[in-house]
Amino acid sequence: MLDNLHIRIFMARLTKISPIRWRLKNIQSPYWRFYLNQSDGAFLELSGKGENKPAELYPLVGGTPYFIPAGVHFNTEIQQEVGHFFIHFDILGIPSVVMRTIFNNPIALPFNSCLPQSVWEIAGELGLPQRVELVLECRLKAVIYEGLALYLQSLQPEQINNSFQLAIALKPVLPAINHIDANLAGDLLNRDLCRLCQMNEDYFIRRFKECLGQTPGDYIREQRVKLAAQQLLFTEDSLEQIASSSGFGSRFYLSRVFKDFMGLSPVAYRKASRV
Repeated sequence: MLDNLHIRIFMARLTKISPIRWRLKNIQSPYWRFYLNQSDGAFLELSGKGENKPAELYPLVGGTPYFIPAGVHFNTEIQQEVGHFFIHFDILGIPSVVMRTIFNNPIALPFNSCLPQSVWEIAGELGLPQRVELVLECRLKAVIYEGLALYLQSLQPEQINNSFQLAIALKPVLPAINHIDANLAGDLLNRDLCRLCQMNEDYFIRRFKECLGQTPGDYIREQRVKLAAQQLLFTEDSLEQIASSSGFGSRFYLSRVFKDFMGLSPVAYRKASRV
């Protein structure tokens, strides 16, 4: 399953964040973030676990790289201006249900002196007119792959094994999952998906829900909303174009489903800050 793992880069930038710009509420993104700050002073605020638990301040220590996986809810807080490098990206090739078992909270990467050094070298090249885009993209992806390797090496073997066991459990419906993920703009009908898994339609729907905890239709809508959200933030495409390329067909259907999932209309979501 991991043979298909790859990284899609959306944006990378070195900037300054300050109390005026970086006090944001209720962030939940359909993409991953890599953060590396030049100094202390910035925090994430995470919801408390359990009832009546206060929110937890999670410091972003200067010089330490962090991953914030897709779907994590957080607020941002900052005490002073901080130099801030970020990469917005997505990880493709592993079903989201497996990803959530390993990556469900902010991650401070284990110490590695080479990784921050590589990041600051790349940050110094961003915006240079003579840079070669393909070379820069490869170097950004190398940072992400190295960070993932560092984190996975720090996990207990049983954590990795549990995730692989879950991946194995998905095997009966994996052809349908892979087809859905690769063809979100097209027609995705149960009668076609079940044939990919060599099942009859009723058994396929039941087996899919057992494996993923949601029906094929719910999974398809969730992945289409995720794709539409990424396009809203990282392209200038119209709602009609996004509706077509993410499989919704019309902007009206996109708006209705998107608001049900994200709590905001596509227009309001697009206006959200990119931090």
